[in-house]
This record gives sequence, C-alpha cells and structure tokens, in this order.
Amino acid sequence: MTKKSEYPLVDASVSNLAKALGVAASTMLAAATSIVVGHVVDQLSSGVPYLGAPLAVALVLAVASAAATVFLGEWVPTWLGVRRFLDGAMTCAKEILTASQRAFSRHEKGHFVNVLMNSTDIYGTISACANVRIPGAVLALLGIVAIAALIDPLMSVLVVVYAPVFWFALRLPARSLAELQRDVLPVQDAWLGESKRIAENKRSANAAGAEGYFSARYRERSEAFLRVVTRYRFLELLISSLPALLSCALAAAMMGVAAWRCLTGGAGVGQVLVAYSLAQIVQAPLTVIAQRVAEVRGNLPHVERLREVASAAIEPSGFEALATNPGGTPVARLDGTLWATPERGAEGKRLFAGEFELRPGELVVVRGANGSGKSRLLDFLRGLSDPADLDGEAALAPELIDAAYLTYPVPVFAGDLAYNLLGGAADPKVAEVLDLGDLPERAITDQPLNLSLGERQKLGLLRALSRPEPVALLDEPLANLDVATGSRLCAYLAGLCGSKTVVAIMHSDDLDAAADRIYEVRDGRLTRVK
Repeated sequence: MTKKSEYPLVDASVSNLAKALGVAASTMLAAATSIVVGHVVDQLSSGVPYLGAPLAVALVLAVASAAATVFLGEWVPTWLGVRRFLDGAMTCAKEILTASQRAFSRHEKGHFVNVLMNSTDIYGTISACANVRIPGAVLALLGIVAIAALIDPLMSVLVVVYAPVFWFALRLPARSLAELQRDVLPVQDAWLGESKRIAENKRSANAAGAEGYFSARYRERSEAFLRVVTRYRFLELLISSLPALLSCALAAAMMGVAAWRCLTGGAGVGQVLVAYSLAQIVQAPLTVIAQRVAEVRGNLPHVERLREVASAAIEPSGFEALATNPGGTPVARLDGTLWATPERGAEGKRLFAGEFELRPGELVVVRGANGSGKSRLLDFLRGLSDPADLDGEAALAPELIDAAYLTYPVPVFAGDLAYNLLGGAADPKVAEVLDLGDLPERAITDQPLNLSLGERQKLGLLRALSRPEPVALLDEPLANLDVATGSRLCAYLAGLCGSKTVVAIMHSDDLDAAADRIYEVRDGRLTRVK
C-alpha cells in the first residue's frame, strides 16, 4: 500500500496561491497591452494628432508583460519545480536507505535509479503544474473571458464555447499518453539497469571476452525502450501541435465578430486587432491547462513509485518481532531451516538446517563449503534479509541490527581513507595490526586497479573493526591477506574475547584454538563441532 501522505500533488498554501496569481498577472498584462494598442489604432484612424501618452502606456505595459512572463510566468514555477525535485530526491534517498532489505529486493537496481533520478525530477515538474501553472492558467482564462465580455459579450461567448471544444480535442491523446506511461516505466527500468550493469562490469566483461554478450543484451533492452518511447513521443507531439491548429479557428471567429461590429459602426478598427490578440493570448492558458493536466495525469505513476518507496521505508522488516531485551543472553539463537528462495520443499533451495547460538563476548567460527549459506546466516543476524527465509524459531538481540559487518566483496568509494571509513575514525590498534602502508595518504577510487584485493580487504577490516558496536560480523576476514597480516589479525581477534562478540566465517582453522564455538555446515546441516 502506498503512503499517500508523502509526495502530495496539491499544496493549497498562501505561497502557492500568490505564485498562481503571478502567473495569471503575466497573462493579464499581455491582454491589457493589446487593449491599449487597439485604442491607439482607433485614435489613429480617427485623426487624433497626439498619441504620446497612449503609446507610452502601451510600451510600459509591453515591457511589464514581457518581464512578468519571464519571471512570474516561467521562472517562479520553474524554481518551485526544481526545489520540489531536490527536496524529493533527498527524501527518496533517505527512504531507500531506510527501507528493509526484503522491501528493497522487490525491484532491481534500475528501478531505484529511475525513481531517484527521473521520478523525483518529474514529481517536481508536475507539482509546480498542479499548484502554480494550472491554477494560474485557470485564473488567467477567467480574466480574459471577463475582458472579452467588457469589449464585446459575443467574444466572451466564443471563448467560453471554444474552451470545452479545445479540451475534448486534446482529451483522447492525453488519456492515451497517461496509460502509456505505465508501460514506459518498467521498460525504462530495464534499460537503465542494463546501462548500469555495463558501467559496473566493464572490466569483468573485457576480461571474460563477453563484450558481444553485454552489447546484445543492451541492444535488446534499448529496442524495447525505443518502441514504447516512439509511441510516447508521438502522443506528446500531437498534444503540443493541436493547440496551434485550433487557435486559427478561434482567431478567425473573434476577428470576424470584431470586423462585423466595425462594419456596423459599433466598434473601431482597433477592436479587430484586439480580437486577434485576445484569441492568441487566450490560447496560452488553455494550452497550459490541457497540456499540464495531461502531463500531471500521465506522470502519476512516478508519484505512485515515490509513495511506494515512502511506504517501504516504514514497512516493518520483520526482525522487530525477533528482538530480545538489549544485552540479553544469548545475543542470537536460531533453530530451524534457512532457505535461499521463497519456495519451499523440492521447489526451493535449502541452505541448511540446525541450531545456532551466540553469547556475549564469544568468538564464534562458522565454516562450510561455498554456497552452503554462511553469508546468508550473517545477513540474517544483521537483519539484512527476510525473516521468512527461516523456517523455525529465532531470537536476536537489538544490538545485532547495528553490528559492524565486514561484507564480501568490500565496497570502496572514491575519496581518501577517512571518507571510506563512512563517518567513523580509524582505531590505531587495528591500523597497526593491518599494516596499512601508504593507504592513509593515497587517493582512493572505485576502480579495480586503484587498490589491490589485499588493500581492499584491509580497508573493509579497518572499517568494521574500528566501529564501537559490541558485535562484529566478519565474512572471510582472512581473504586476500598475506600470511603475516593474517596471523596478526587472528591474534587481535582472539584478544577481543570477553569484550566484543565476534562471528567469523572461515575456510581455515586459524581461529579454531581461540574460538568459543565452532559451527560447520555439513551435508545441509549446521552442526556445532566445538
């Protein structure tokens, strides 16, 4: 269920009303300019010798109209849209980071890239439309109808009749555009996901000689995206072109009324010019209303996606029910079967079955073959999976949710060492154990050749073991370390017994002597061997 209180479309604030009035004022100034110019023409045709004052007024109004159109009509709503975009992007990023892992796993990465970059941008645009541009256009339209009624009631009747005709002419393509938007987004997700995959895996693709494979997949996703976007762009073009065609009919009708009044002696020649100008001016708010309403409707799926992210951010992870009292004994206890897939039995993939216990201050070693579920066990302890993956019972201390976690592969971010500690500070003792060399002085990038695998491992260990949390989860802490560093690290971890709770996934017996408990995954069962 989407969280509709987040990312509202309509904000009926005084500030937005003032902005909408500003949009209307820019149009009304243009109408006033045309009336004054028409008056000047009438004066000329009647032989008035001095027109300095009316011309000066017309010039002032023209300049004011142009300035108001740029600032009040365009810049103010554009600024509001950008502000909403950036605020929405910051909120969305926090919500993605806050969402539970099982909620995040419902979509691939391309979906969230699309939401964070495109949906937030579009939300800002349609928010400005719904709160400023459309209300401002409606006010401007009402103002023009009132002006037309003062000049000639028949002209105002023409505008009132023309408005629904114009609306219904654009309704069908606008509705089709809104329906097509729902088809565009999933295809765009897939295309963005493939684009991200190419950028992330270029080195691996080159090393494996898989350039053709990645190119073929990208071409397939691009062609699917192109087919949908072509239809979408055609409907957009149709909606943007129809107003110009329809405006000719209104201009001809209004000028015809003015010419008839002129011939019958009921109006001056200048009224023909005013009629033409009003026909052109009224087209602007009508077009804004029709196009912007279509834009808002067509992009509602983007708002729904943002609200879905907001709902995911407050969705319970499921681990809350497994939490025991802080500092409780044990820190963790699991008894049951851990699955890698939502399916069970013969249709699913069972990782292991058995019992696991972790007590405060213990060093616990978990061993087993690759793919046996060791890393999934750490994810479960850390609350980074779905509690429904376990068929059985579990009790987890709350401090596990914030446990220091060495994951594999180690994430690296462009910057220096301090930046890669992600807000933490290096523990001098840990830095000494790991022998960082010149790493503290080097510029770090996320490129594979910038850091060796061993340096990446040291960075991950420094990040995890420098944190003050009472629990540390280490996924293969000795991976890619030289023998001397690995030996010092094992001695350091052994010295933490009693002061910090540590779970280490190992493929060797280096920590066996110091371990309080040792578990092994054998033939699909998790068994305690020490």
